[in-house]
Amino acid sequence: MTNQKFSNQSNNYTLGVILIVVGAIILIKKLGFVLPFWLFSWPMIFIAVGLVILINSQFKNGFGYFMLIFGSFFMLKKYVDLPTGFEGYVIAFGLIGAGFYFLINQKKGTDKFFGTGNQDFSSFNSAVQDAEEVGEDGNPKHHTSDDFGFEPEVISSQAFLSGDQKRILSKNFKGGKISAILGGSEIDLSQADMIEPAMLNIEVALGGVKLVVPPHWQVQVNVSNVLAGVEDKRMFPNVSPDPKKILKIYGSVILGGLEIKSF
Repeated sequence: MTNQKFSNQSNNYTLGVILIVVGAIILIKKLGFVLPFWLFSWPMIFIAVGLVILINSQFKNGFGYFMLIFGSFFMLKKYVDLPTGFEGYVIAFGLIGAGFYFLINQKKGTDKFFGTGNQDFSSFNSAVQDAEEVGEDGNPKHHTSDDFGFEPEVISSQAFLSGDQKRILSKNFKGGKISAILGGSEIDLSQADMIEPAMLNIEVALGGVKLVVPPHWQVQVNVSNVLAGVEDKRMFPNVSPDPKKILKIYGSVILGGLEIKSF
């Protein structure tokens, strides 16, 4: 995992593509060409974001399809005279399709839906499968957990139309995946520790993620943000940063927020 390439600079590929497209549209309009009126409607924002996400992930990101279908649905509803009751059928078939999608891809890992772009996240899946350790008596040693703390080396948090709170106590934290889609996640790493640099993939859309990290960790943020806020609110006490404690955050924040804090 530590051999993976990671840039400490902000990754604004998605934002760059959107700015180029918007600028091109404005230029075409200034040159006197007539553009369709629906091109400037609010559902087009979701369609555009979905297309950019899909292109960026080589059409392997399920959330990109969600944004594309979501925008297309409201585009049709706004500008096309559809039969009465059309919305109910679309919502029903959409929920059924999403349910089958999650069931079919359950064994393939949860990262299949949200996608990880060009990042190789397979090492996290193998780490989850090898999470059991052998104790001194030769029997498997299971990590204990309760309602207040968890000890996984690799975390997986998904908040879809909901909220998720986790307090991580692992002393060999390796990273994981946090997704907040129309929901919120709060991950407390203040009592966790790491042996080697960890990578954390964060995908936020119309939601928010709050991340609490120890004050001596170094945090490198490399996320694409579109109409979103990424705030580093850490307080820096008289603690020297540990060069071995590096948390590398990558992913995307779209119409949402990412907040990083420490106590």
